[in-house]
Amino acid sequence: MDIFNQLMQGFATAATPVNLLWCFVGCALGTAIGVLPGIGPAVAVAMLLPITSKVEATASMIFFAGIYYGAMYGGSTTSILLNTPGETASMVTAMEGNKMAKSGRAGAALATAAVGSFVAGTIATVLVTLFAPVVADLAVRLGPPEYFMLMLLAFTTVSAVLGKSTVRGMTALFLGLAAGLVGLDQISAQARYTGGVPELLDGIEIVLVAVGLFAVAEALYAVLYEGRIAEVQNKQSKVHMTRRDWTRSWPAWLRATAIGVPFG
Repeated sequence: MDIFNQLMQGFATAATPVNLLWCFVGCALGTAIGVLPGIGPAVAVAMLLPITSKVEATASMIFFAGIYYGAMYGGSTTSILLNTPGETASMVTAMEGNKMAKSGRAGAALATAAVGSFVAGTIATVLVTLFAPVVADLAVRLGPPEYFMLMLLAFTTVSAVLGKSTVRGMTALFLGLAAGLVGLDQISAQARYTGGVPELLDGIEIVLVAVGLFAVAEALYAVLYEGRIAEVQNKQSKVHMTRRDWTRSWPAWLRATAIGVPFG
């Protein structure tokens, strides 16, 4: 009952016109930031931290939350339209959404990403609010054995979704492991595979690597084949989902939420 009362107080505070305005501004700004590859919500929040000195604490938290959610969704826009993910979370969106855009279904892809982001975010927020004490108590009990099992599960998952080319999938896996080993060891604080370059002591930023691989590859492809491929203008669909899209998307949204919430 205490949780319900606190939730009602929180809704009453967030529903004030001023806080709703800060939420709208944060979401709009976050969406614009998410479209830009490589910046991300963390950098945006860090740059806008001085705002907290002039704005009420509650409004600042709502503003930063809006930036985060807006940026996480905004990355899907460039992923679908340009095959260039704005965030690492949008990499899979680039793989599937860009194919839909090339076939003339960019509107349906954008609508699916928007509604899916809202559904998953709402469910995750409700679950975290209700079960945060239990989850926090469980999280502090995780030790090296549990993290090792999580990594083993990740490798097993990679081996299960390699597709037709096992060699290509395993190569990508080992390249990712090699990139992750660069930097300071978290236990011994010894430099690993830095080659004497001080800038590599902090490791290789996975966001820059992922975004760079997609963006640079797409740019090189466009330059290499410029003028050699006949341009085809597909009839673009409106930004909405058909009844068939809704039917096919609901199971995927719920399944992805069930997988993402525990790991998040």
